[in-house]
Amino acid sequence: MTLDTILKEITAGLTGNSKDDLAYLKSQMGKYKDHELSQEILRACGRLMYDLIPDNKKKELENLIENDAKGTEATIKEIRFNVFEGNIEKAFKLSEALVSKIEKAPMFENDTASEYYSFNELFQEILYVYYNKPKRDIRAATIPYAEIFYIHGNLLFELKRLPEAREYLKKALRWNPASCKIAFEYIETFKASKDYDEFFELTKEQFKYAYRREDVARCYRNLGFYFVEKEEYSVAAGCLLSSLLYEADNKMAQSELYYIQEKAPNYDKPTPELLDKYSEQYGYPVRACETVVGLSGAYSKKALEDGENDIAAYFLEIYCGLTEDEETIAILEQLIDKNNKE
Repeated sequence: MTLDTILKEITAGLTGNSKDDLAYLKSQMGKYKDHELSQEILRACGRLMYDLIPDNKKKELENLIENDAKGTEATIKEIRFNVFEGNIEKAFKLSEALVSKIEKAPMFENDTASEYYSFNELFQEILYVYYNKPKRDIRAATIPYAEIFYIHGNLLFELKRLPEAREYLKKALRWNPASCKIAFEYIETFKASKDYDEFFELTKEQFKYAYRREDVARCYRNLGFYFVEKEEYSVAAGCLLSSLLYEADNKMAQSELYYIQEKAPNYDKPTPELLDKYSEQYGYPVRACETVVGLSGAYSKKALEDGENDIAAYFLEIYCGLTEDEETIAILEQLIDKNNKE
C-alpha cells in the first residue's frame, strides 16, 4: 500500500474518543514499526497523537522541548566562550559531549515526504531549492545540527585532527548545504592536506552559494592562493584583484598581491580581457554568480510589488551588495528609512 492509503486507513479507525484513539494510534505505531515507510507513518501518528493530548499536557511537552533547546543553546555559548578564551581543550570536551548526545538520539531524518535542514537565512533555502529542485517538502529541524557539527569540526581542525574535522564539517553541510561559513571551513581541510585540486574545484562550486560580498571575496582569494601555488601569477593576481573589488581592505589579498610582485615582478598585469580569458579557461565566474544576483533581484521586486517592505529590504541588501547598482541602492535607502519610521 502507498503511504497515503495507509494513513487514510489509520485515520479511518479513529473514534473521536481521545483515550481510545491514543491507545489505537500506539498500536498502529507498533504495527508499522518495521514497515519500509515506518518513519513517515510513525511521524504522522505522532502528529495525530499530539492533537489528542490535553492542552495542559501539551504545555508540559512544549516546556520540555523549550528547556532542552535552551540547554543546547547555553552549551553552544559556553563552547564559544571557551574558544574565545583560548580554552580549546575544554571547548572540545563540551562539544564532544553535545555531539555524542545528538548522535545517540537522531531526529529529523529525511523521509519520503520531507527533507530537514538547518538554514540560517531565507535566501539559503531559496538557493538550495533553486539548484536542487527537491521533490519532498523542506522542513526546519529545530535542533541546530549545522551549527553543532560546524563547531565540532572547527575544533577538530584546531586540534589538527584533519580527517575527523572534515567528516564533521561534511555533516554540518548536510544540514545546511548553502552555508558559506561551513563550506569554507570544509574546503580549508583540503588546503591543509595540500589537496589543492580538490580545494580549487570546491571553491569554484561555492560561488553559487556566495551571496554576501565577503563570501564572493573569499572565493576569489581561494582561487588566488591556488594559482600562486601553481605559479600562475597573472591568473592569481586577477583573482586577488577581483577579491578586492568585493572586500577592498582585506589584508590577506593585499599581502598575496605583494608576494606576487616580489616573486614575479614581470608577470602579465591582468586586464579586463585577460580576466575574461582566465574565467573561461579555468571555469570560474568573472564576477558574483549571475544566478545569485538574478534571484535576489527577482525576489526583491516581487516583495516590493506585494508591499512586503522588510522582505524587500532583505533581498535588496543582498542584490546591492553584489552589484553596487546606484539606482537600486537609492531604493534600498528609501525603503530602510520608510521601515524605520513605521
